[in-house]
Amino acid sequence: MDNQDKPINKYNYEIVPKIKEIDLLLKTNDIISIEDTSKILNISQNEIIDILIKLNTKEINSKNFLSIMVKGSSFICKILKREIECGSPYFYTPKDISYIYELDYLKVKRAFDFLEIDRISTFEIPAILIQI
Repeated sequence: MDNQDKPINKYNYEIVPKIKEIDLLLKTNDIISIEDTSKILNISQNEIIDILIKLNTKEINSKNFLSIMVKGSSFICKILKREIECGSPYFYTPKDISYIYELDYLKVKRAFDFLEIDRISTFEIPAILIQI
């Protein structure tokens, strides 16, 4: 496995910065353009327009942005969708982490076992990913 492909690197250099970028966008804009949404979510403007039609709205704002994400096809959108499907837990099990981040369950379970834990909080996700 290439060093860039390690789950901890993907988490630190792709997922976390994207979440921070989305958070900043939502905190600093009342209305969000299709172009900005496309860029930040890595999905086409046409896909966003199709989602807006399904949501029966023409405007993107902080209230419907997550609905757009849940329906989006990009990596970051899929992570959010899987997180919600798991119930957005405060504590994550190996099964949750495996599913949300598309990681081999046995590798995730070994990391939990190595750390002698059976669940983690959001803040502890890097501790698991670094073991994989």
